[in-house]
Amino acid sequence: MSDCNPDGLLILPTDGEASGTHLDVKIRSAQLGGDFSVMQGVMEPHQLLPPHTHVHEDQCVYVINGELEFEVGGEGGQRFTAPADAWVIKPRGVQHCFWNKTDATVHYIELSGRDGFEGFIDSTTADGSFRAAHASERDYSITFHNERIPKLMLQHRLTSIAGLDTPLEAIRKKLGMEG
Repeated sequence: MSDCNPDGLLILPTDGEASGTHLDVKIRSAQLGGDFSVMQGVMEPHQLLPPHTHVHEDQCVYVINGELEFEVGGEGGQRFTAPADAWVIKPRGVQHCFWNKTDATVHYIELSGRDGFEGFIDSTTADGSFRAAHASERDYSITFHNERIPKLMLQHRLTSIAGLDTPLEAIRKKLGMEG
């Protein structure tokens, strides 16, 4: 007979914690012995998740619906399309980014080893994604390669950056103003 407590074993579609990005935390690494966390993301049409590198976390993405374009290995690295039901591995220490080049919203699952990325996501909730991204290298050993963003956006006709609240958007939110 197991002493397992059923509380917290079932995560329903509406469960989870919203963050200051496009990701909702579904399962915290503390619930899984510190091994990994599970998040669910939404990529709007023509949206980029900026190029970045994690020192400590291996990651894996499962595409629920639609398709995402991936670049793993930085500029000149591997580029490929991940359709629905595909898995993509993003090893630690390897620059990666992805984007939604379609006109449809895409949902995906993000698995991240350890709890560093989870800490970064938590910081976006507390500080806003713009400020958290600025401090990500110092605080979480995640380096954003912002110099690559303009070229990627132009090359792939992207119109927004996933989960990034610009200072103007943050001010509008605080004042209760719409875009």
